[in-house]
Amino acid sequence: MVAPMINTGVQTAKYCNVAGLGVLIFDYFLTFGAEVRCTWNRRWDTVRVLFVISRYMAFLAAGMTSYAAIATRANENCLHFSQTTNAIHIITIVAAEGLLIIRTYAFWRQSKKLLAVLLVLGAICIACAVSIKQVINNLPLPNPSGPPSSDCTFDTSRTSAVPYGFLAAYELLLMSLTVFKRYQDYRDSNSHLVRAVFQGGVRYMTAIIFVSVANILIICVVVSYSEMMDVPQLVLHSMLASRILFNLRESDQRMDGTTLQMSAFRPVWYNQRNTSLDCSDNIPHQNV
Repeated sequence: MVAPMINTGVQTAKYCNVAGLGVLIFDYFLTFGAEVRCTWNRRWDTVRVLFVISRYMAFLAAGMTSYAAIATRANENCLHFSQTTNAIHIITIVAAEGLLIIRTYAFWRQSKKLLAVLLVLGAICIACAVSIKQVINNLPLPNPSGPPSSDCTFDTSRTSAVPYGFLAAYELLLMSLTVFKRYQDYRDSNSHLVRAVFQGGVRYMTAIIFVSVANILIICVVVSYSEMMDVPQLVLHSMLASRILFNLRESDQRMDGTTLQMSAFRPVWYNQRNTSLDCSDNIPHQNV
């Protein structure tokens, strides 16, 4: 009676991953207009590079995972394909996290010490997650049961929960820093931009933490469903990172004669009132 349950879990995981790709494509067309207005006419900088990576490499990663889900590859060597897919997944998620790091850095009044700490901690988290997973996977099994699994099997081991644990911890750190700074320096601020940065960031990080914890529980408790949240988590990173950037671009406008530049979070006064939210080229340059 175990085999039917395993097959049900694997099939459910495949459907969820293919559905995740569909959601990503649907959301892309919903936000394409905002992308044109908010990014296409801006110069290439760190933020735009991270945005392009997190937005467009997600299609490649989700497409490769969906192919692995629906293709029949019983007699193929899928090791290199799986490693490449995993690498693209990591790069896409790291790029989305990079946007959050830059937002946190700007929210902390461009504290270079904080930026250095966040970058170092991020690098440590990535190195530890990859190393620990690799080391555990290379350990010999004391009493192996059954035939060895193929690299083409659409499932994963419990060690895949390790990277998601580090991701959830890092998101919790960023959210804690954002909440702390909000009530330390911006408690009395009525700026639309400050509210957009704070509320959007907290919602984004809460969603990622929730999905990461759910992913960990699924991988550890229900192994047959272990790949169910692979593409959905990637898609969530890409979608929310893009939407936060669009919201910030549109929020950094002249409101009631004032605006807050994302580059420094300091008030700037204007002679004319303009309340349009069109990401026009006339607004001052921001880092995010």
